Amino acid sequence: MKYLNYWLGLKPPGSDANPRSLKPIPFPVPADVVRATFRFSREDIKKLGERVKSKLERGNQTKPFSTYVLAYAYTLVCMVKAKGLKNSNKVKFGLTADSRTRLNPPLSRNYIGNCVTSCDVLVEVEHLLKENGVGYVAKRLNEMIKGLENGVLEIAKEKVPFMDVEPGVRVILVAGSNRFGKYGADFGWGKPMNVEITTIDMGESFSMMESRDESGGVEIGLVLKKHEMEMFDSLFVHGLKMLRSSL
Repeated sequence: MKYLNYWLGLKPPGSDANPRSLKPIPFPVPADVVRATFRFSREDIKKLGERVKSKLERGNQTKPFSTYVLAYAYTLVCMVKAKGLKNSNKVKFGLTADSRTRLNPPLSRNYIGNCVTSCDVLVEVEHLLKENGVGYVAKRLNEMIKGLENGVLEIAKEKVPFMDVEPGVRVILVAGSNRFGKYGADFGWGKPMNVEITTIDMGESFSMMESRDESGGVEIGLVLKKHEMEMFDSLFVHGLKMLRSSL
């Protein structure tokens, strides 16, 4: 009821407090944006993990970071830089996690319906712009994921109000995961040649899925302004080239 009451109380400024019909919330897509897909190879992920681990202080990370965490952290840092955010800015980033197995008792994986929870963290951009900004984000993501081990209902109250954002804070989210098997879907006419997620069109999030061409690889989808995309492309590609040559 707490979630329902909060959701029912949300309304855009100037809208009818008691409408006779419900209309979709408008999410206009900017006209000056471009779409692109970037790819991590399995070897890129391996070298990125080695690089991040070598930069962290001894004892701070004992287990290797997952492919999801590494791809997310690297992409987020490139996005923040491409958007020109400053040290004094703040950014909120997070993820959506499957809650079926985290309930007590757990739900079957055959359950049809939405059963997810969100996690997010607010940080100062200066941490992301440092030499090992990718490692910083990876650690924070790991902490969020580990926090889910205590159950999702225990932290539910903290997630309401879940749409309140401090003025000036940039929110960057991810859609999808490298474990969803998008390219394995077959509805009778063969597996897809290309998959894109359209919910990222507003430019404040990115998509992630497994690679079409290589096991262990990752595809990242973005929609950014042209000059931001050019900067992101430079950062993303140059960073991976440096990894390949230094390790």
